Amino acid sequence: DGLSFISIGAFLASGAPGTGAFALSRSFSADSRHVVPRHARAPSSSRMAGGGDPSYTLISTSLLSSLMGVGQQPCTTPPLPPLRNRYFALRHGQSTANVEGVISSDPAVGTTRHGLTTEGRLQARRAATTLLDKVGRDHLDRLHFYSSDFTRARETAEEASDAAKNVLQFENSLYLPDRIELAQTPASLEEVHIQPLLRERWFGTLDAMELFHYQEVWPRDLISAEHDHCGVESVRAVTERIRKAVLELEERHEGCSIVLVSHADTLQIAQCFIAGADPRTFSQYRFQNGEVRELLQDPASLPAPVPLTFQ
Repeated sequence: DGLSFISIGAFLASGAPGTGAFALSRSFSADSRHVVPRHARAPSSSRMAGGGDPSYTLISTSLLSSLMGVGQQPCTTPPLPPLRNRYFALRHGQSTANVEGVISSDPAVGTTRHGLTTEGRLQARRAATTLLDKVGRDHLDRLHFYSSDFTRARETAEEASDAAKNVLQFENSLYLPDRIELAQTPASLEEVHIQPLLRERWFGTLDAMELFHYQEVWPRDLISAEHDHCGVESVRAVTERIRKAVLELEERHEGCSIVLVSHADTLQIAQCFIAGADPRTFSQYRFQNGEVRELLQDPASLPAPVPLTFQ
C-alpha cells in the first residue's frame, strides 16, 4: 500500500463521502499505518517540498480509497520501449484562462481562444534559452517542436521557437561574413508541428468552471487511473494518447531532441509514464507556466513531490 502526499484542504474540497471522517482519522498516532502527519514521518527532506507544515498529510492509498469511495485501479498502459530520441516537456505560458481562473479543456474553445498573455509570451521566450542550454548548441539541427493544437500551447511553441532562432542568429552573427553557413537557422526550427494527441486533458462537466474544481478530480486520480468523475478523461486515457504520440515520433525521428509543448496535467502524466513511475501520482509534480523539463526513462528524474493542490 502506497502513501500519497496530499493537502488536507485539497481532500476536504474534493466533496468525497468520507471527508467528514477525515478529521477523526487525523487523530491517529504518529505510528499509525493509515494517516501520518507529514512532520511525523515523511520522506527525505531532499525529495520533499513544504517543510513540516502540518496542513499536509501522508495518507495511505487504501484509506484514501475507502474515504473517497473510489476503488484502487493502477494504470495498465504498456510501458514505452527504450527511446531513441531525447524528449523535453514545455508547459504553455500564462494564458487568459489562467488569469480568468477557469478550466479550459474543451477543444472547441481551447483551439480558438484563451491564448497567451503578455507575461505568457515572455515566459515562452525565456523558455527558449533553457531549451538551448539543455539540448546543447551542437544538436540544434535536430531540434523539433511538437505542440498541442490548443491556442495557448501553439503560441508558446511559436514564441519559444522564434526566440531560439533569434538567439542563434545573434550569437552566430559574429561569424559573418566569413562563415555564412554558421549564421543560418537550422531547418528543423522553421516549423512548429501540431499534434492533437498533446492537447489538454478533458475535464468533462467541470470545463469552464473555476479552478478549485480540480480538487474534485485530483484526489481521485491518486487512487484510480480509470475513474471518470464528472466525465473527466481518465489518467489511463491520457497515457494511451501520450504513448501513441511518442511512438509516432520514434518512427519519424532518430537521434533528435523533441520538445512537447502541452499542458500541466498532460505533461505531468506524461513525465510519470515515461519515467516508469505511477502516473496516478502526477499531481504531485506540478509544472509551472513556461517550465521546461527533460523527460527521462528513470523514476529518479522526477522532481521533488509537492502536496496535491489545485494551485
